[in-house]
Amino acid sequence: MTWQRARSRSDDRAARLLQAAEQDAEVAAARYRALKEAAAAPPSGDGARHPMPSWQQMLLLVVGGGLLLGLLVIWLLATAYLGPAALLALPAGAGLVAGFVALRRRRPPPVAARRRPLVADLVRAAQEMHDAEAVLQRLRQECP
Repeated sequence: MTWQRARSRSDDRAARLLQAAEQDAEVAAARYRALKEAAAAPPSGDGARHPMPSWQQMLLLVVGGGLLLGLLVIWLLATAYLGPAALLALPAGAGLVAGFVALRRRRPPPVAARRRPLVADLVRAAQEMHDAEAVLQRLRQECP
């Protein structure tokens, strides 16, 4: 009687292990399929930043450099007319104005864009799927 009970417990345990292995294999396969579909999908136009063309970079350099140089000349001319105290007052005032503008423009942080899966993600998911299938196959061979 004890042997029969031990055998039934062993059979129950083997059945539970087999069922858990089948479920793990299904989950791993579903994850791999989802990652593969996500990798094959075209990138979404979520407003991600891309590098600027070279002509835009050149225009930004020229215009931005001109603005900065113009501001520097204005600052130096203002200090010449107002005195040496303007060397400290003008940058501090400009910093306060810039800080005020930055605080007024505060926006909620952008929603993190869902990144496309990398090759490493696909390889890891494929390995998990193969491992789960190997465990399932081993348990099927052990259980009559």
